[in-house]
Amino acid sequence: MLQDVCDMNQYLKAYGSALADGIKGSAEPLFNPGDAWDEKLYSLLRKPYQAQGDAVMGLCNLLRDYDSAIVVGEMGCGKTIIGAAVPYVYENGGTPARSLVMCPGHLVKKWQREVHETIPDADARIIRKLDDLLYLEHNGKPARPEYTIVSKDKAKLGYAWRPAVIESKDGYHCPDCDKLLVNRDGIPVDYNYVTRTKRFCPDCNGALWQADNERMRRFPLSEYVKRYLNGYFDFLIADEVHELKGGSTAQGNSFGALSSACGKTIGLTGTLLGGYADDIFYVLYRLSPASMKEEGLDYGQVTGWMSKYGVLERVTRTYPQDNVCSKGKKGRTVLKRKPGISPLVFSRHLLDKSIFLSLSDMTDDLPPISENVHGIEMDEELAEAYSGLEDELLSAVKQALSKGSKALLGTYVNTLLSYPDRPFDNGPIIHPHTGQVIVEPMELSKDRVYNKERKLIELIKDNLSEGRKVFTFAQYTGTKDVTTRLQELLLDEGIDAEILRASVAPEKREDWIKKKVDSGTDVVIANPKLVQTGLDLYDFPELTFYQTGYSIFTLRQASRRSWRIGQKKPVTVNYLYYRPTMQEKAMSLMGSKLEASLAIEGKFSEDGLLALTQGEDMTTAMARALVAGLETEGVEQIWSKLNQANNTEYREAAPDGWLFYTDPENFLKKKRTRRRRNKAAFGSEQLFLFSDL
Repeated sequence: MLQDVCDMNQYLKAYGSALADGIKGSAEPLFNPGDAWDEKLYSLLRKPYQAQGDAVMGLCNLLRDYDSAIVVGEMGCGKTIIGAAVPYVYENGGTPARSLVMCPGHLVKKWQREVHETIPDADARIIRKLDDLLYLEHNGKPARPEYTIVSKDKAKLGYAWRPAVIESKDGYHCPDCDKLLVNRDGIPVDYNYVTRTKRFCPDCNGALWQADNERMRRFPLSEYVKRYLNGYFDFLIADEVHELKGGSTAQGNSFGALSSACGKTIGLTGTLLGGYADDIFYVLYRLSPASMKEEGLDYGQVTGWMSKYGVLERVTRTYPQDNVCSKGKKGRTVLKRKPGISPLVFSRHLLDKSIFLSLSDMTDDLPPISENVHGIEMDEELAEAYSGLEDELLSAVKQALSKGSKALLGTYVNTLLSYPDRPFDNGPIIHPHTGQVIVEPMELSKDRVYNKERKLIELIKDNLSEGRKVFTFAQYTGTKDVTTRLQELLLDEGIDAEILRASVAPEKREDWIKKKVDSGTDVVIANPKLVQTGLDLYDFPELTFYQTGYSIFTLRQASRRSWRIGQKKPVTVNYLYYRPTMQEKAMSLMGSKLEASLAIEGKFSEDGLLALTQGEDMTTAMARALVAGLETEGVEQIWSKLNQANNTEYREAAPDGWLFYTDPENFLKKKRTRRRRNKAAFGSEQLFLFSDL
């Protein structure tokens, strides 16, 4: 039978049952989906879906033995309800739990609202300044569940500082021991030395800086909790924890401080990884430092982590060196971080402390979703202008690469991505290092509608005629802004369109969108980064990416803002691109990287597993595809597979019927049946199989 197995899908179909039986005998789950829930779950003001309740029970059991857990849930599967319910259900010594919620600024009101709508008799407060925390010091035992909500931006911000050195004719002195400050060569330091970063005296270790009382006076909320409220909170809920992955960023350090000060930590995310192994290094270290130290990894040893679980490119440059009595070679070696991750990360660091949820676990009331790619031919004049620009840039890039310089790759990619959508008002392309003019793009007319713009207008009109509002995403909203032109074109067609700008504060974006919808706005145009986390776009069942960029994090998050629990209309996501251009290459490469991202969460395809270990970033991959003349898989082909995966998770079930799929027709007919226990059980086994491949 092995001779009939040609790829991973066929292998799993043929031997999935036997492998799963072996795993069942050696791995006992903490909670079997379908078993009885805790009575508190039934008292929630909003009844959770079966998969959500099972996840809560699994987390409660897990947190009896661990201090931290991660919920990796597809966008829209109800991570907020799960995160809020765990402290309520968890046995907390007979007293209601105190929870601290750290989330993006635009989600603080949403968290407060959903806690009040979900947890009986809950007290949910938003902390905006230090005074809001001071009252907590004198609180006794809580009489009801308490949720203290703070934005990750407010948690990190502290006071400004300035140097505290004493100046004399000799130089600058320590304010504590009065020693003259000198560098390694014994030369007195200049003032810039103490202004660049906070420094300490090498003799007495005294601070060479002080708080600047002439500027804003505030204290970091995370630091206050760590110092004065250590142990006060039973739980820390870190929403969108993937945004706190930085090792030395203020937000990352705030997350670490709060995690160490709270009893248990729950991380919530919809996109665990963005393609690099070190995306989760600091997240794991702050959640579970013991498991990292067991591997001999100290805090900050990212290279050691990458050498085990990631992809490092070692580049050694050598050149002849004449020695006194012989000839030899001298070289310099540089390690470069590349995309790619080993599946062993999951078996060693994630499987014992993570819960993976998919929207397919809750599809009874979930509408179908389709993702369509629209390849559009350029206008004849635009095609000629683009071809000339591409040739001149390509020549410059090849010349730079021959000299070992990659300085033009970013310019090359971004110029070819943006020019077809804005072939006017473009200045000359300047070399980022030399300042030399590389090429001057041809200026085309603004007084005409180009083919891609015409396609966007056509899609929007078709949807508005069916009563479907449209949310349009555009990547370039700065110096190469296209949103204003799109708005003007839509207004000329009699379509009420508004632009969501970055100037709208994060916490006000939800209200801004609601007001626009209430006032009759049919189309909203925005950069996908402005709505990529937390916002629910129920009023916009049609999402159209006029431009995509090349961030997997952003694409996955933004493309699921409408397809969520509670959505009643079928959802369509459209991706527009010009062919044959860099936009087409980007769409193809994004599709393959997206397959790899899905494989990380246990949704297999052979191409996805291959892309998982390919160590190449998107900018380099797109540039390589053109510079080296390499062929990428067809856009329609790869996105057709992804679209099929959305509505079909392994259509051909294993012999015992563990697997099921989403059928849009059955959704509309309301005749679908579910097998929760078997589906959820196999969901875990997918990850076990993955970790051993």
